[in-house]
Amino acid sequence: MLLSTRVVNRLLGYRSTREFCAPKGQSLVLTHDSGFFSNCSALLLSLARAETHPLQVDASVSFSYFRDEGSHFDWTRYFRPAPEPIIGNPASWNASRVARRLPHHSIYRLIDFQTTNELVHNYFSLSPQVESRAEEIANSKLPVPMEKILVLCVRGTDKGTEVKQSPLLSYIRKTKQIMKTDSSLKVWIQTDQVQIRDLLLSQLGPRSFSIDVLPVTDESTVIHRSRHVTSRNDFARDLLATTWLMSRAHSIVSYTGNVGYWIALFRGSARRLYQLR
Repeated sequence: MLLSTRVVNRLLGYRSTREFCAPKGQSLVLTHDSGFFSNCSALLLSLARAETHPLQVDASVSFSYFRDEGSHFDWTRYFRPAPEPIIGNPASWNASRVARRLPHHSIYRLIDFQTTNELVHNYFSLSPQVESRAEEIANSKLPVPMEKILVLCVRGTDKGTEVKQSPLLSYIRKTKQIMKTDSSLKVWIQTDQVQIRDLLLSQLGPRSFSIDVLPVTDESTVIHRSRHVTSRNDFARDLLATTWLMSRAHSIVSYTGNVGYWIALFRGSARRLYQLR
């Protein structure tokens, strides 16, 4: 029985009875405070569980690593307000496994996309400011349109403390396999670690590139807690815009973790999404 539970957790995500948010009138106050997409993952689960929709998101006591000193985290700077009426079938959300499990370390092709697509559309649609930044990055930093890009997203820094990561050779091998299927694809390497970036660029050759939108480090401290971030507001905006852009790529090779999970959620399906675990 124990083995069965472990297998199910690995496949579909970990059961969670923890409350990450507190209801307050027509608002849902996010109390979880960690990485940007860790916060979003916790909020997604809580929104699925909520008894009342629509709800306003109050993130003023969260996202402490993503707001500049003396400022508060304004949810609407990054995401649009939920529409009224809610689009979809919110009455079914609470009964779905999205309301019971945190699947950020699970197998992404088994995500309940029917439910998550509705939640993402209603509560995690990009704000005009982030949409504009994503368009700016695409136009000024990417050498070809997104439909000609193969994204290789690898997390370095402290990610190995949460879940065992695949060796870099596995990422290289999978990426080269996809490159052989379409000679027009350029490979966008996105990582937070200088050493990983440079190794992947050298191994994947002239069809690969990286961009200088998000900071990188040669240390083990996670970026959002590091000295490399000057404006936390801008970093939050750029992280969100970049993650959304990666989800638009022709194909994606991604690691297992919250950014990988949100690439899948923004993509809306696991089509041409290759997850390494």
